[in-house]
Amino acid sequence: MDQGEARMTTLVAPTPEAGSKPAQIMDAAGTLFLEHGYSAVSMDAVAKRANVSKATLYAHFGSKEELFRAMVACECANSVMAGIWDEAMRLPAADGLRLIGKTFVRFIASPKALGLYRMVLGEVLRQPQLAQAFYDSGPAETFQRAHQFMTHMVERGELAITDCDLATHQFFGLLKANMHMKLLLCLSERPGDADLERFVDAAVDLFVKGYAPEAR
Repeated sequence: MDQGEARMTTLVAPTPEAGSKPAQIMDAAGTLFLEHGYSAVSMDAVAKRANVSKATLYAHFGSKEELFRAMVACECANSVMAGIWDEAMRLPAADGLRLIGKTFVRFIASPKALGLYRMVLGEVLRQPQLAQAFYDSGPAETFQRAHQFMTHMVERGELAITDCDLATHQFFGLLKANMHMKLLLCLSERPGDADLERFVDAAVDLFVKGYAPEAR
């Protein structure tokens, strides 16, 4: 493992102080990555956009890969998904799933999230470590928290799931269905909030019926 790969194994603190140099740098990098793609953006361009010297840039981020990982971790830590899990755990299973589902579909259908997905997919063959960094910092965390929710609801007797890993895959599959693919490919416009809620409600109703505990 080379030095660049070693850095990718450790998350940079995802919430720099507002107005700080790391915050300026990550904001500039995020804008440039989304506008031009990862490969087309140099560290020189990031330093110029952030209005910092290259020495300052490298003092905080040792490589472009490290900067990308920090930027993604920051976006995920501050996303709407980060604040819902404690509330979802306290709700009945169906209500918790609706909260998770509606927050999730609004997030993945947002222009910024779609732009980030497209950028990573466009780089995946040339820069496979970016795909891993993106997955570890975002989707993997969401999946893990949803898996914990499923386990919690089984322990409470509200869902009868024997394989929570499989069930979590199934739930997100129901939520994304064909909608997310068409949005990624720019084949459809973002559905309105009412349509997204109707879509999520149908997915949750199907899921809770499929995993409903047997009547005693």
